[in-house]
Amino acid sequence: MKVSLAAWVLMLLPGVACALPVLKDTTLYTDTAHDCQDVDLATWQHPTRALLEKNHFQLERIQLCNDGHYPVFHVQAPYDPRGQTKDFYLPLYERMRKANGKWPFALVDNSDAVVVYVSYPKDDGISLNYEGFEAP
Repeated sequence: MKVSLAAWVLMLLPGVACALPVLKDTTLYTDTAHDCQDVDLATWQHPTRALLEKNHFQLERIQLCNDGHYPVFHVQAPYDPRGQTKDFYLPLYERMRKANGKWPFALVDNSDAVVVYVSYPKDDGISLNYEGFEAP
């Protein structure tokens, strides 16, 4: 029996969709961030919060992890961070560098089911890594 390439692809697609981890099983929560504490969004003020809100991010949850040095921002982002939006995101990440004291952070974009890991290597660049997760 011959099966076309298109038929194989269609058979494999459901398995690909299931291959994404749920958020709690992403690298963010299994390796990168530990001892995360939720902040009270009603009272927590920080330059990073002001910057994200000014750029139209809807903040859903903020966690401070790794002894308070690694913030995790759960957001609804205005644009898919993996899209053709470097003119929006790269300047934002540069301003976040200053607002967050050069500490790395993660954006959990629930609207696009992606974790964006942002860090600042010693060469003054911006390091970005992306990890998809299964949308709830």
